[in-house]
Amino acid sequence: MRHLLLLVALVAGTTTAAFAQPPRAKITPFVEADAVHAGARTRVALTVSLPENLHVQSDQPRDPSLIPTVLTIEPSGVVRVINLLFPHPTDFIQEGQAEPLAVFEHDFVVGAEVEIAAHATGEIVIPGKLRYQACDDKVCFQPRTENVEWRVRVVPAATAAPAVNTAVFTRLATGRRTAPQALAIPTPAPSPVAAAGNDATALAALDG
Repeated sequence: MRHLLLLVALVAGTTTAAFAQPPRAKITPFVEADAVHAGARTRVALTVSLPENLHVQSDQPRDPSLIPTVLTIEPSGVVRVINLLFPHPTDFIQEGQAEPLAVFEHDFVVGAEVEIAAHATGEIVIPGKLRYQACDDKVCFQPRTENVEWRVRVVPAATAAPAVNTAVFTRLATGRRTAPQALAIPTPAPSPVAAAGNDATALAALDG
């Protein structure tokens, strides 16, 4: 009876942990250069830090039932995502799993290579989202999705664009590239004035 009560307590504790407030990673955005030229490519990065006893699933878990880490950069008319950049995963031995899990450890860097449109000017805000699920060696918590953004200053071609945050981007360069998910660029709805103009043109054609 005592063993049964102990088992019930362990299961209850695991269930409670799974639905408890999920740990929140410290996420810091970085840009590769102090400025960027219109039409050029640059990189953006996020450093992600969790307590040492935690990890997250990689962007490509071996077990398809697990929740991957996903970086999404919202599409716009001035920024195009060329590649997403993730670290190489680490094998994590999980009790009860047939093979090691592919995970990112508690401190890692993700990012993207982006292209700035030739017509871009001034400061550009690049919004994105990072979705991750923190786990320890026994349980995974509810996933979180964090909003992030990078600010990139577009300068004339004759203006210098010195590199910054070199330590972060050196770490990012040791990872691997993956193609971004295809996301549609929002198309603005036609204005009422334009629609009215089209109607007037059509009526004029009918009158003629």
